[in-house]
This record gives sequence, structure tokens and C-alpha cells, in this order.
Amino acid sequence: MNMDLHLLQVFLAVYERRNVGEAANALEMSQPGLSTALARLRRILQDPLFVKTARGMEPTARAHGLVTPIRSIVHSINTDLLVAPDFVPATSTREFRIALSDIGEGIYLPFAVRSIQEMAPSVSLRSLFMPPKRLEEEMAAGRVDLAIGYFPDIKGSQFFQRRIGLHSFACLVRTDHPEVGRQLSMKQFSELGHVIVEAPGRSQEVFETFLRKKQVERRIVLSTPHFMSVPVIVAGSSSIAVVPQALADFVVHHPDIRQVGLPFVPPTFQVNLYWHRSGQLDAANQWLRETLISHFDVIRQRAYDRNGKRRQATTG
Repeated sequence: MNMDLHLLQVFLAVYERRNVGEAANALEMSQPGLSTALARLRRILQDPLFVKTARGMEPTARAHGLVTPIRSIVHSINTDLLVAPDFVPATSTREFRIALSDIGEGIYLPFAVRSIQEMAPSVSLRSLFMPPKRLEEEMAAGRVDLAIGYFPDIKGSQFFQRRIGLHSFACLVRTDHPEVGRQLSMKQFSELGHVIVEAPGRSQEVFETFLRKKQVERRIVLSTPHFMSVPVIVAGSSSIAVVPQALADFVVHHPDIRQVGLPFVPPTFQVNLYWHRSGQLDAANQWLRETLISHFDVIRQRAYDRNGKRRQATTG
């Protein structure tokens, strides 16, 4: 049996109007086309279904018996299958899963929580961090809704991305550091102890690659996989640390930390919002993307030119 939605719609149109011409007009078909479809339906169901009389096309007993289940099937297809489900933020209890770095979690997640709670009080967020390959797999499987940050390994036609910022790097030192003024010399940069972050696939790799290409050496005193502990370590030691500008801006009011100029122009890197093709038309995923983009003014404000200098973000 090769039954499709079109044939079911033909059956209902003829049943309700008892007239082939009117049924064809209702379905925006030609009368010969509808007659052909009706003939096919008769062959499939092995019943005349409708008999021509002086009063019009009268349903057979078989047709009377089929009308209720066919109406139910067509209604279910039209309402449950062909119509995308709405997402109502005010009443939704959905949990959204967002992949972030620890910088993104500490700096941007509070803005996400605040803006989402205002419009969707029962929606919850889950912050995740995982290796790049697994992140791609989890996004493809629908277990991660969005990724926000610097994820250069997310590639391919199955992923969409939207640029939300261009970031650079800054150097942090202790406020009362005895050897450092407002600007580091190249000698100071090379000789002072550095706290560095080692995390594959993260923004710090951009800076490490830059140093290797420039053949700049430094003295490393501590390596850590976590960005958010770096300012605290710098505040309590004589070490320095080069971190993404977003983190440096975040701790700008810390009484024991200050930013100092680097002896070179640092590189920049792009921050994006990523989502998988499977979520492109999903109403909930669309709402989350639009909400984050419209409320993350702080991301747009932290924008940098290609020379690493801070600039005012443009609107629109």
C-alpha cells in the first residue's frame, strides 16, 4: 500500500463536498488531477468510496467508516508534524546546555542567567566544557545547544557561527610590583616569572603561537589549565600573566591587580556563537541565540582592532 497525505486530503475534500469539481477547487487542483488521485485511492482501498448520484458523490459504507480515522490522521500530521512547535519562554521549563570556557563562564554566564531569568523564569542553564572533538559530537546529537567563545576546531557545513566579538590580550601584574611601571620592556617580559594557561584549543594558543613566530622567550614559573585562578595568583606574587583582554577587564577594579602595556602589539582572536544545523530552525534554540545576542552588550563592547587596540563597538 502506497498511501500519502495528498490522497487522504483528496478523500476528505470529496467526502465533505460530495462534488469532484468543488473538491478540486478547495485543494487548488485540476479536476482531472483530482479524478486521477481518487482513482488511485479506490485501487489502494479496493472500494468505489464515492458513487455518482443525482445528489452528488455519495460515500459508500466503506467511506463512511474511514472518514473518522482519516480526519484524525490528517489533523495529527497537520498539527504535530507539519507545524513547528512554539517555544513560550514565560512557561517553558527547558534546560539549555551551553559550552563555555572558564572565562566565558565567569564573565558572560552571569549576563545570560540574568537576561534569561527576566523572560523565562522556569528555564535553566547547564554550563559545560569538553574537548573539541567531543563538543562537536554532543552538538550534533543535540545534547549541547550552543557554544560560546573561541572554538577554532568547530568546523564544517553542519555548524553555523556568528561573530560576537574580536578580542586581544593584556598583561596583569601586582599593583605594587616593585619592578614594573606602566609599560613592560622586552627585557622585563623575558626575565620576569610568567603564569601561563595550558589548555589545547583555547584562546591562549593564539598568544603562544604568536610568541613562537616572534621568537620571544620568557621564564615560566607556573602552568595551569584554569584562567580564573590566574588573577588571584598574580595578585599574591611577583609573577606576571598575559591573559585574554576580557579577563583583564573583568578584574580591572581588583585593588591588588593592574594592567600594564606589553612591549609588542598582541594578536587578536575572534569570539563566536556556534550552533549545529539541527538547531537552526528549532524555536527554542532560535530564542536562546537571539536572547544572548541582544543582551550580551558586554561582548560587543569588548571589541578590538586588528592592532590589538581597544575600540568602541558599533551598533547594529
